[in-house]
Amino acid sequence: MPPRARPDVFEALHDLMHAYRARMVRAMTSVHPDLTFNEVRALNFIGRHPGATQKELVRHSGADKAQVARMLGLLQHKGWLERQPHAEDRAPPLLQVPAHHHEFGRQSSEAMNEQDSRAAPRKKKGLSPFHDHP
Repeated sequence: MPPRARPDVFEALHDLMHAYRARMVRAMTSVHPDLTFNEVRALNFIGRHPGATQKELVRHSGADKAQVARMLGLLQHKGWLERQPHAEDRAPPLLQVPAHHHEFGRQSSEAMNEQDSRAAPRKKKGLSPFHDHP
């Protein structure tokens, strides 16, 4: 039987996850301060999968169906999202990011990639990827 991991390992992983998420939230806020982290994630998913359905977004995000429905309604109201009728009459509407917001997707992807690339070399050296050391 494998030895049990010490509780401080789990606490360290938990702290690391929250530090990483906080850094990503700051990066997304720099791109567009009016959007939440989850809204940015949803828009990025829809931008990468034009024509996705709400059900697919729920499956991808792991969020509650009602929570995703509220978020999509807000994004549509703010003009960040369009729902297009499906070719089949009774099928759920297809989600897409309006053309005038496509640049946002590129900017948010670049911001997230920059945060990842800044963290990667630090992880290899055994340093914390979330503290700026000289």
